[in-house]
Amino acid sequence: MNLAMNNKESYLEHGFVVIPKLITDDELNELSTMADRLIDGQLKPEIPYEGRTPPDFYTFWEPDLKEQTDLPRRRRIRLMSFMCHHQPYFMAFVRHRAIYDVVSELFGCGVQIFSDALFVKPAFGGIEAAPHQDTAFWPKLEPNAINFWLAIDRATVENACLHVIPGSHRTDLRHHKHPVQGWLLQDDEFDLSRQIPIELEPGGAIFFDTGLIHRSYPNRSARERRAMAATYISANVRHIEPWDMSLIQSYDLKYHFTPIQPA
Repeated sequence: MNLAMNNKESYLEHGFVVIPKLITDDELNELSTMADRLIDGQLKPEIPYEGRTPPDFYTFWEPDLKEQTDLPRRRRIRLMSFMCHHQPYFMAFVRHRAIYDVVSELFGCGVQIFSDALFVKPAFGGIEAAPHQDTAFWPKLEPNAINFWLAIDRATVENACLHVIPGSHRTDLRHHKHPVQGWLLQDDEFDLSRQIPIELEPGGAIFFDTGLIHRSYPNRSARERRAMAATYISANVRHIEPWDMSLIQSYDLKYHFTPIQPA
């Protein structure tokens, strides 16, 4: 897939680019099935990473709901991550040709994968993802990493689609530590009037600079919202600050950048 020049320019100016239909319906159906198997606990890690196969994938539970086993797992899980390092389907998915082509064109070089994640917002639930820049979680890289976010279900304002602040990727803001969210910004620390929703049909995707301010609200609708995401690193990345995973408190598993080729 070749991006139009105005899409590349838009990415540099605004910090994101939207591709309305990135994968086929058959691929979307397979992703939806695998996402459900993951959420429901039917998939487990199969492949070791650096000699270790964890008992389960990294899972972030909705606050105070992890032990409420009377509720279905899909009502208690906020996200699952690092599947691509331990599960063949997800490693193939993050190497999908359509995804790789966009990321490599935006970087202008080869691509490395850091992590993937499945985000879940159950009907009438799911905590807010407070406004933040992902660059606040990591030591400084140049260029910034690129986030990929694909709607498995239709993503609308009502069921908690992403909201972004165009152009906010140009400045790293000081974040505040939060016991659940990690790092966050307050609404009065940026121009909230410039916030826009990114509504997507199933199979549509947004690629955005990890410095872009983004958020999602709780799901107020009767429709579940699932999204597949991944974080990509330039093959020519420079570490402006030392990269020490032991300093990054948001992950209890230690992973690194892995060069990939398109599937």
